[in-house]
Amino acid sequence: MKTHRYWILLAIGLLMAGCGHFRQPSQESHLGLTETQPQLVAGCEMLGLVVETADADQIFPYLARVQMVKRVKARAAELGATHIVWSHQTNESAAAKAFRCKGDAAGE
Repeated sequence: MKTHRYWILLAIGLLMAGCGHFRQPSQESHLGLTETQPQLVAGCEMLGLVVETADADQIFPYLARVQMVKRVKARAAELGATHIVWSHQTNESAAAKAFRCKGDAAGE
């Protein structure tokens, strides 16, 4: 009986962790961001460097990485960024420079 409880609780935990990963796109504030190259944002205002680390308590490393990247983008959007340039992305951390570009300043 205890074995069944263990598996049921494990399944519920995994479902809850997975459901936290999938959200409606309209809930994400970073949808207006453009990922670009440094030379294309030369005429834009740099707002700052956004750095995040992966959640060590995530069951699945892939989900931890995806959530980390989303947090970087969301924080850049909170700063008012229109573009980001990735400095680095690993399984443990990610960093991006946030830029605000007006009009055609980003060379698009």
